Amino acid sequence: MTRITVLYVTLTGLLLGLVFLLLVVGQGELHPFSVPLDRTILLHFRAPRVALALVTGAGLGMAGTAVQTLLRNPLASPDIIGFSAGAAAGAALVIVVSGTGVWAGAGAVLGGSVTAALVLALAWRGGIAPLPLVLIGVSLSLLLAAATDVLLSLAPDLQASEVTRFLSGSFAGAEWHRVGWMGAITIIGGVFLAWHTFAVDRLGMGDDMARALGLGPDGVRIRVVAVSAVMVSVSVAVAGPIPFVAFLSGPLARQLSKQSGTVLLLSGGIGAALALGAEALSGMLIFGAHLPAGVFTALIGGPAMLGILFLNTRQQ
Repeated sequence: MTRITVLYVTLTGLLLGLVFLLLVVGQGELHPFSVPLDRTILLHFRAPRVALALVTGAGLGMAGTAVQTLLRNPLASPDIIGFSAGAAAGAALVIVVSGTGVWAGAGAVLGGSVTAALVLALAWRGGIAPLPLVLIGVSLSLLLAAATDVLLSLAPDLQASEVTRFLSGSFAGAEWHRVGWMGAITIIGGVFLAWHTFAVDRLGMGDDMARALGLGPDGVRIRVVAVSAVMVSVSVAVAGPIPFVAFLSGPLARQLSKQSGTVLLLSGGIGAALALGAEALSGMLIFGAHLPAGVFTALIGGPAMLGILFLNTRQQ
């Protein structure tokens, strides 16, 4: 078998193992075929959480690798260049203003979409060059994170606690309609990105290469960034920010497969595995408490980001 075939077989086995672990074992083994209560727990509590982690991780993985390849920068994932921060700030603003989290998801989608549009508009100089877009995105991400902190400081205690809960990033509030929304966005966005894989991979080699093949770099960048921003924004809407999944999936896929370009399907699978792994860890008691999945992806992603920076520095 080829290296890529072995990778897909291994990843499929890992995903199936994680799904079985989370569904049947979880925080206590279930017997859904013989115990009615266990069947209810499985269908209405565990299964939505597992399904949401699966589709959210896959969507983040594909969006992340597409943007990184498009901008020719492994650090330029949607959660680094402001899309996640914009979605989080939008959700926080809606919670503080409305006094409830009912419309937080709509605020997240709107906030992430507006941030993506603003990044593209500010980066436009007769065209969109990758480096200015990345720098503007990182700057906006820091600004929006600061704005979210200000909102938290000024909000009443009840709204502040709701914002904090939302921003922790968790699949604990999963419901089937959320799974449906995220699943639809992941499938539609994934098909769109797969359709643009050739163009994105050529842009990853440079704009001149893309133009020589009759591709319009600016149009491709706008479309792919816009779709990726929507995928990330919806993920924040249904689960809160799950950091570093979009950032890590693409580099891991390229490193393991020894291939360049988007490696879209493999990146989506690795993103799903990262999200499911974080969900499994969130079920463990740590100092008497269950930590949300977003905390574990952040704990993994921070050191991994330093490692990628170190490797890039050595290669240069």
